Amino acid sequence: MVHAPWDQLHISISGLIFERLDLEDRIRFNLVCKQWSKNTKQTPQPLWLMLPYEPNNKYLNFFDMCDGKVRKLNLPESVQGGWFCGCSKGWLFLALGTTLDNLQSFLFDPITRVQIPLPPLSTISINFEECFSNCRSEWNLAACIIKEVEPSSSDVSQCIVAATLSDKDKTLALCRPGDERWTIVKGLLVEGYFYGSIIFFDGELYASIANLKEEYDNNQAPLQIHSIMIGSQRVNLKLIYSTFPPPFLFYAQEADETLLYHKDCIRFSWMVESNGQLLMVTQTWDAITTGIAIQEEEEEEDQSPLEYNQAATFQVFKIQKTTQDTVCITSLADLGNQSLFLGVGSCVARENLNQFHKNCIYFLQVFDYRDRGDKICPYVCREAGVYHLDDGSIKRCFPSIQTKISSFMHWFSPNI
Repeated sequence: MVHAPWDQLHISISGLIFERLDLEDRIRFNLVCKQWSKNTKQTPQPLWLMLPYEPNNKYLNFFDMCDGKVRKLNLPESVQGGWFCGCSKGWLFLALGTTLDNLQSFLFDPITRVQIPLPPLSTISINFEECFSNCRSEWNLAACIIKEVEPSSSDVSQCIVAATLSDKDKTLALCRPGDERWTIVKGLLVEGYFYGSIIFFDGELYASIANLKEEYDNNQAPLQIHSIMIGSQRVNLKLIYSTFPPPFLFYAQEADETLLYHKDCIRFSWMVESNGQLLMVTQTWDAITTGIAIQEEEEEEDQSPLEYNQAATFQVFKIQKTTQDTVCITSLADLGNQSLFLGVGSCVARENLNQFHKNCIYFLQVFDYRDRGDKICPYVCREAGVYHLDDGSIKRCFPSIQTKISSFMHWFSPNI
C-alpha cells in the first residue's frame, strides 16, 4: 500500500488530530509545514476566556474553553507591567505607561510573541480631562481613553487599526502599524449621536451609531458612507443607525427605602462576521437602585445607594445593504450550529464546537463602576452567563469577579 506524503495529510485527518492536542502541541503542529498550517486554519480554532489582568504581572491568565483548563501565558519583559485592553483577530491590545504623555500602545500576538507598536496615544489631540477626572493610579489608563480597538486583519502587513475614543464616544481614530500619529475622524456625528460597535467586514469599516432620543424602523435603517484617507490608503467607513427603545421607569417605596427600577434601560450593540454575513447583536439590561430615599450628605460612604444591573434579553439581527443610503436589519431567531461570544468591545462567532451549546450567546461583564460625580461606585452585576435564543432563558455559569476598574474578562481566539 502506498501512503500519501506526510506533508499532504488530508484535512479531515489533520483536523481530528489537531482538535485532540493541547495548546503547546497545537502550536508545534501548526509550525510543521505550510500544508498542515493551512489545514488547521480550516478546523475550529481554540477559544480562550482571558481573565482579568493586573498590571506588573509577568503573565496573562486565561481559561482554555476547549481544554477546560486555566493556563498562564508568559509575557516578554518588554510588555510586562502594561495594561491588557482588548483583543481581536489573534491580536492582544496592550498599553504601557503611567500618564497620557508616556502611554504607548501596541498589538501583541501571544503565539508568535510579535509586538507591533502603534502611534503614541499622546498624538490624539483631544482633551481627556473628563476621562481622567476621577482616575486613580491603579486603574487602566488606556481603557479610560480607548473604548474599542479593531484591527482589519490578522496580517499586520495589510492591517489598519480602528479605535473609538471615550470622549463621550464621538471620535474615531485610525492608524497603520508604523504610523507616527493616529488619524482622527471627527465631525461625522450630529449632536446627540455616539459610536457603538466597530468592525471591518468585506474590506470596509462599519460602525453603529445611535441617539438615545430617536428610534428607527429597523427594516430601513439609515446608512452613511464616508471615505477616509490613512496616508495613501483609502478606507470606506459605513455608519449604521441603531435604535434604543425608551426605558420603562418604575418607583416603589416601602418604609424608609425607595426602589427605583428601570426596565430595558441600557442597551449595547456588537457587530460580528458569521458565515460571510454581518450580524448585529444587542444586549439589554434592567437596572435597580435601592435605598435612595434615606441618603443624607452626612452619611457614611458605605451607606450609598446599591446599584444593580442585570442582563435581561438579547437579539440578533442580519445587516444587508438595500440602497445607497439604507440597510435592511432583519431579526434572526436561530443561529443554527453556532454560538456567539460577547465581551467588552468584541464579539466572536464560533460553530461546530462540541463543548458549547448551539444557538446561544455567551456573555461577560461590560459594567464595573459608575461615576457619581464626587466618587466612583462599583456596580452590583450578575454579569456573565449563557442566553438561549430558543426560549430566552439565561443560565449563570460564570462567576462574578470583583476587579479594579476597567479590568474585564475578554473572549479571544489566537492565531493557531
